[in-house]
Amino acid sequence: MREVALFAICAIFTGTVGLILLDMVIMPNLVRKGMQVEVPDLVDLTPSQARKKLSRYGLRLRMQDPRWDDRILEGRIVSQNPLAFSRVKQNRTVYAVPSKGRRLYAVPDLEGKTLRQARLWIEQSGLEVGEVTEDASFQVKEGFVMFQVPEAGEEVDEGHFVSLVISNGPPRKIVPVPNLVSRDLENARNVVAGAGLRVGTIRYEFSTEYLPNFILRQVPEPGEEVKRGTRIDLVVSKL
Repeated sequence: MREVALFAICAIFTGTVGLILLDMVIMPNLVRKGMQVEVPDLVDLTPSQARKKLSRYGLRLRMQDPRWDDRILEGRIVSQNPLAFSRVKQNRTVYAVPSKGRRLYAVPDLEGKTLRQARLWIEQSGLEVGEVTEDASFQVKEGFVMFQVPEAGEEVDEGHFVSLVISNGPPRKIVPVPNLVSRDLENARNVVAGAGLRVGTIRYEFSTEYLPNFILRQVPEPGEEVKRGTRIDLVVSKL
């Protein structure tokens, strides 16, 4: 009888513990697992397509502010939260960001601006300065932009090169550059002026070959043909 009583007590205790485990641990886990679903991949879908796909999983869609994207077409989904293939409870909201498409930048109007101003405008517009050339013009003042490529208002990709044509003033007579090397600076100034040219930048270098204030090098070089009024840069000797 004593053994039967002990067996009954053990059975009751085991059954009670089992019920507690079933109620507090096993069943909640089963219920939770049963309520979870895998989030589908929404990237590159339209909002309508994404909403239909989510509804099959018992999930909802909420669209957020769009953003620029070079890969995904405008209006289609770029990213989502929660991520695709993660597990969530049913009736959960999935947040999606639509694409605004590839971002384009408007080319600013640069004609009539100085080269320095044009460079600043180009850089501030998310673009880059391309080839810069010069040409004569009766209408556009020297040092100002005559033409630009692409034209003002055209929409281009970020970092697109904008080429400029700068006016160097009215057409001028072509003259040869005189040889200034080994002349003293004062004499060189007179020769430059007599040739219809102008002295540009003067830079000094140490030299043991020439006395101070004599021309060591010049740019443009002697004999080169340039327009009247061109600046001649000089390198002058010093001790």
